[in-house]
Amino acid sequence: MFAFRFALRNVVSRKSSVVIILFIAFSISVLCLSNAVFDGTDSGLERTFINSFTGDIVVRPRSNMSLSLFGDDTPILGEFSVIPSLIPFQEVSEYVSSMEEIDAVLPQVSGYAAIKGGDHSRAWLNFFGVEAADYVPCMSGIHVTEGGPYDKGQSGLMLSRGAVESLKDALDLTEDPKIGEKFQVLTSNGATINVRLVTLTGIYEYGVENSTMNKIALISPDVLRDLLDLSNITADEDIDPDAMDLINGGFDSIEDLFADAGDTVGIEVEEQDFGKDAPDSGDSPRGESLVWSYLVIKLKNSSRAGAVIRRLNQIFDQRDWPVQATNWRSAAGGNVAMVFFLRLVMNVGIILILLTGFIVVANTLMISSLSRMTETGTLRAIGAKRGFVKLQFFWETALLTITAGILGCLLGAGFCFLVNAAGIELHNSLLVQLFGGNSLRCVLLPSNISLCMGVAAALTLIGWYFPVRIAMQANPIVAMRGQI
Repeated sequence: MFAFRFALRNVVSRKSSVVIILFIAFSISVLCLSNAVFDGTDSGLERTFINSFTGDIVVRPRSNMSLSLFGDDTPILGEFSVIPSLIPFQEVSEYVSSMEEIDAVLPQVSGYAAIKGGDHSRAWLNFFGVEAADYVPCMSGIHVTEGGPYDKGQSGLMLSRGAVESLKDALDLTEDPKIGEKFQVLTSNGATINVRLVTLTGIYEYGVENSTMNKIALISPDVLRDLLDLSNITADEDIDPDAMDLINGGFDSIEDLFADAGDTVGIEVEEQDFGKDAPDSGDSPRGESLVWSYLVIKLKNSSRAGAVIRRLNQIFDQRDWPVQATNWRSAAGGNVAMVFFLRLVMNVGIILILLTGFIVVANTLMISSLSRMTETGTLRAIGAKRGFVKLQFFWETALLTITAGILGCLLGAGFCFLVNAAGIELHNSLLVQLFGGNSLRCVLLPSNISLCMGVAAALTLIGWYFPVRIAMQANPIVAMRGQI
């Protein structure tokens, strides 16, 4: 205990202690503030995407592709990939819905298609085939500004504000589309062109606009299945026993199967402008479809997402279902990965700046300790034990760094409060994506405080180890003369 009191007296008596404490405190406060900004960014991005389209969890088919809610994220080749269906959909959906942590289960089919203009111009969008009447109320980030969700079984379309602007640019429209207006939606697969007529029922906005969500449109899932040539199997569908011949072996050989086939010289396909007479899928319900690509899941408590994902994947593996549960980041796709890459670059830059500062801090602590070598030599010459000298060095360094760490956390918390109070607005679209919202927001988490105090503890060890090692190796007489 005497070593602590002796160290405290030394720290208080030296004027340089104040400078060292303030320097370390400022460096730690910068670390605290930068981490709070990035924690706020992560929280903002998570909140934006979960409440807009990803939900807390997405169940998707197990695939070798980099599969997001937009399809295959593989560069260049991804748009040519076919999104596999979720099998067995009914069993997976029933199990997920039975879990007490689940608030809502929203099936979805996704596809890339174009809205056709009158002069053969096209506006390509990412279409989410969902039941809008169930989907929109569950996504608190969606705010309907005109019209409303289409009914189940209706060949309906809902456009985001960003999609409306893309539509106007691509089709050279001077006015916003009107509710009730009909549009031709088409897909092209080699020689096949599928066209369906849909009715615009609503226009909506996302709470935070960014390039990822500006190309999203909601469409009737039945219409999208028709466009993508997906077989629409329903839960209440009865199969004609005569149609089971292919499965049950109604043909003696493969030649019998194609016995009535004739030769075909070629196929010529010409795209037609159907106008208002384009085929649609009708507005009558077809029954509950089993053909879906994803289950978008909202939880009662979003903080439980990690545990629920692990539990779901364990069940899927045990039951040998070729599906997997993933988090909102994977579901959001490559655009979000790019945002996180930009954040990583910023993190590396800040860490390099802070690392430079902490190297200066560590050197300052070592110089401060080495400057007391004359005193240390005198103590050892009059009989002070090695343990006492080590404790003295440790307590002096710890008093400086821990005090600076506490002060730095307080300063960092003050800076965070000032940033939040200032309400700094972001207008650049890239900054809005990067920071996950329209304003800069700091979130001070306990893990951030722990990290800052951990840095202070590390500085204690660095600032103590090297000087005490030199002091222990030096001859006391030489140390008393200050010749180390």
